[in-house]
Amino acid sequence: MKRTSVREVFAWLNKGKPSPADNPMDNLTESESDAIGKAVLSRPNVTVISANGSQKIYIRDVEYNLRVSKPAHGVGVSELKRSLDRNREMLTSNHDKMMEIYRRFKTNSDPLVMEHEGAYRTATKNALVARANIDVLIPLINIKGGDAEYEGDEEGLPIEEHIAQLRDDAEDMVDWELGFDAPVEDSSVNMQSVFIAGLIVVLVVMLLKTFL
Repeated sequence: MKRTSVREVFAWLNKGKPSPADNPMDNLTESESDAIGKAVLSRPNVTVISANGSQKIYIRDVEYNLRVSKPAHGVGVSELKRSLDRNREMLTSNHDKMMEIYRRFKTNSDPLVMEHEGAYRTATKNALVARANIDVLIPLINIKGGDAEYEGDEEGLPIEEHIAQLRDDAEDMVDWELGFDAPVEDSSVNMQSVFIAGLIVVLVVMLLKTFL
């Protein structure tokens, strides 16, 4: 009888086993990872900063391109602080403009007038520029020995989230002002409640007649 070595036994066991490179599940996992990565990169509503410093920002699927320049080298802290205050005022004023635009659409009785994103483009662009300037000014003031910090909950958000929330807040405030989200008070009488109250009165009267 022919003897079989241990090496031949292992060779026979490994015969026909696919190599790791031929594993279709590994290839599938890599393909899925590539697809997920591409989806994340192409997802809107994120800020894309190019090599020249310009920013591409998406608000409600509308693209806005910004290019913010730093102040001149010799500008003092007091001037930078005034600029910071001015940009914060610019944010507030454009929030008010968003409210006014939304209010016009909501109160317009013409069925042919439809709300569209183009109406908000200027106010949104101004708000984006103001917020981008704030992001530049606050670190610069502190570098020059001044004292400046982000204020409120919104300024701590990424720029695209801040302005998107500014727009949402404008619409919510107008809806509340016009009463669109207010609960409707029902002044009609609940007949079921009247019936139950009447039944209780009848039972009380019957009990009183029984015991008196």
